[in-house]
Amino acid sequence: MINSNRKIAGIVMAGGLSRRMGENKSKKKFFDYSLIEIVSLRASKQVEFLCINSNEKLNFSSTKKFEVIPDFFSGSLGPLVGVLSGMKWAKKKLDEIKWIVTFPVDCPFFPKTLVSDLLSNSKGNDIIIAQSNSRIHHIVAMWNLNLECELEDHIRKGTRKIDDFTKKFNPRVVNFSVIGYDPFFNINNLDDYSQAKDIYTKNFYNKEEFK
Repeated sequence: MINSNRKIAGIVMAGGLSRRMGENKSKKKFFDYSLIEIVSLRASKQVEFLCINSNEKLNFSSTKKFEVIPDFFSGSLGPLVGVLSGMKWAKKKLDEIKWIVTFPVDCPFFPKTLVSDLLSNSKGNDIIIAQSNSRIHHIVAMWNLNLECELEDHIRKGTRKIDDFTKKFNPRVVNFSVIGYDPFFNINNLDDYSQAKDIYTKNFYNKEEFK
């Protein structure tokens, strides 16, 4: 965990339905580990505290140290509910936490400097979002806990699109370079899964830097 990132909580976003994958992708094996294990262990090195947002039981020994929190609202209402669930967990369980960072379970290649880079661009902003290859990744983001009430109200009104909420706060967008691979390549289906394995083999396989 990077020292400058103390008092920041991380949320691994694993509450989706994985419709395009046809199975729970968070539990899908990615070489020696499941995706949820990889993302959780990598994220835990960048934040002071970490939990996993999932509506299913997780039986992986390497993730037992992380609290698993279900969606605050039932009905699989989308990732904003996962963000809200993480905010409520952080406010209830942790003292002096101002920010949470959301890590999608289907993005295993995020940079080791993700949190510190987002944090360094946080002055004057309540939402800081990652971008790569001219694409904004709305759920790879840092969120100020002061937004909890407004986010809950937004969800209760029936709006699910992430950017419908974030655009109200003029979020800061932080660009990350694509060097050989997109650091926010996300695994949505079996073709993506195969491509991700190629990225891992060519860039990280047997390298300590991926862990």
